[in-house]
Amino acid sequence: EKQKTSMEPKAMEMEEEEYWQERERMLQQQEEEEEEEDVSDAEGREERVHRQTFVYSATLTLPPSTHHLIKKDASDKVKTKKKGKKQPTTVDGAIAEILEIAGAMGETKVVDLSNVVPEGTNQQSKKPLKDGKSDEEGRQVSKKGKKEKDEPKPITAARLPPGLSLGEIQCAQRHKDSHLYAYLVTTQQGSSGPCLVFCNSIAAVRRVGETLKTLGLPAKTLHAQMAQKSRLAALESLKTPKSRAIVVATDVAARGLDIASVSTVIHYDVARMVDTFIHRAGRTARGVGEKAVGTSISLVAPAEEREHHKICEAVKGSGVRTLGQVHVDGRLLSAAQERVSLATKIVACNDIESQATKKNKWLRDAAEEAGLELDDDMMEGGLLDGDQRDRQRFLEAKRAKIQLRELLAVPIRKQRFGKFLSGAGLQDAIATEKEVKPYVVDPSSAKRKNRMRKRARA
Repeated sequence: EKQKTSMEPKAMEMEEEEYWQERERMLQQQEEEEEEEDVSDAEGREERVHRQTFVYSATLTLPPSTHHLIKKDASDKVKTKKKGKKQPTTVDGAIAEILEIAGAMGETKVVDLSNVVPEGTNQQSKKPLKDGKSDEEGRQVSKKGKKEKDEPKPITAARLPPGLSLGEIQCAQRHKDSHLYAYLVTTQQGSSGPCLVFCNSIAAVRRVGETLKTLGLPAKTLHAQMAQKSRLAALESLKTPKSRAIVVATDVAARGLDIASVSTVIHYDVARMVDTFIHRAGRTARGVGEKAVGTSISLVAPAEEREHHKICEAVKGSGVRTLGQVHVDGRLLSAAQERVSLATKIVACNDIESQATKKNKWLRDAAEEAGLELDDDMMEGGLLDGDQRDRQRFLEAKRAKIQLRELLAVPIRKQRFGKFLSGAGLQDAIATEKEVKPYVVDPSSAKRKNRMRKRARA
């Protein structure tokens, strides 16, 4: 026990003055360590890089109501973790909605280069009101009965590539195929290079694509229900300059395609939204310089005039309701109409036959998997197996194929040449054929393509 007590450390005896000195020294040492930590934190903060995020878009500066990809209630579902007052935003439109959904922090600024002041208009709009006063002097009465000052709004239009030409063809819905075919075959711009034709539905893409193929044009289709390999093949056909390649597509091809060789964009169906039209038209006139030229043509039916007028005002400026008429010669259009009418009969007949073939194939495969014998009565019959009207329809389509083959072997001309090169309008017809190379389909090649198409369907 004596040894244990001798090994235990003795308590350090310290005077009161020494105690306070030691305490002061330890506090001073702690303060110095805290200052060193603050200095190291400040140096770390100085080393941080100020980050800026740039967002580039052709249409996101449009008002939110015209942008169909952003839902109004999407921002309400997003809950931010950080509390505090919401920072004031300096932007509006779809960009503001995207920033709110993404939870963007810090200062935001938009450099809008998408709008310009149209030529021949003033910066401020001065439309006369009903009482004869300008909108700068007049007052607008709201629904609530309060009078508010009507401030002048600047007249602006969407900025499009300088080499892009806009035009429209007004026609009935049932005549759109004829105008499309006539423009592609008989006009200089329509036959100058690859063309993109936009439709609003997959069904329209399939029908228009099959009609153009029946007319002997090198047309392909592109939509969301196609395999990736077929999509790439369709896009690859557009990369050959000065060719007559045609791709009929939905709006899946309106964004993200950068193919400089596309010379013409045709809106078979008028775009439902302004931003969709801008994206569609932007598939041509790509790049910078003199070679960045292209044409955008809209086929406008009477039922589509309301949407078309909105697009005209957004692109050309307030009060403008047309993009400029594109003229197609009446004689050429009449010949194109005859060919398209025959092609429509053939496509409708082929569609019925292909649907019956697909259904019979599905029944055979299902019966084979189940190990059952398939009764012939369950098989779907074609037009020949139908009533007298169906059989008549089949025979008309068969005769239409023969007539169309004969017509496609002859070029569409304004005037037919007889034995002697004379007559009114002859020089005009010769000049037209020099500008636009006549499109002729070789009957033997057409037969080979039809056989290959039948094998592919089977």
